Amino acid sequence: MTHKTGRPPMYIEDNPDLTIHPFNCVPSNRPKGSWTNGVKAHSKDGSVSGWFYPPRLRNKGHHTRTGPKPRKTRGIVIQEEE
Repeated sequence: MTHKTGRPPMYIEDNPDLTIHPFNCVPSNRPKGSWTNGVKAHSKDGSVSGWFYPPRLRNKGHHTRTGPKPRKTRGIVIQEEE
């Protein structure tokens, strides 16, 4: 089972408005889990000439949910007698 099934190839002739990035803009030896797959730019004759959307590092440094909120103490002010 491969992780790239289900997405048809995008062709250069069908998408003339998209820019084509070269293959050497990303490292060829990279771990699969920390990079996105990217979208290759195919031509109708079957050759691949670059990337429509090159692979990028995944956004791992942010979290959508915040942790528990700190308890706020109520502002009860006790006045000392003089």
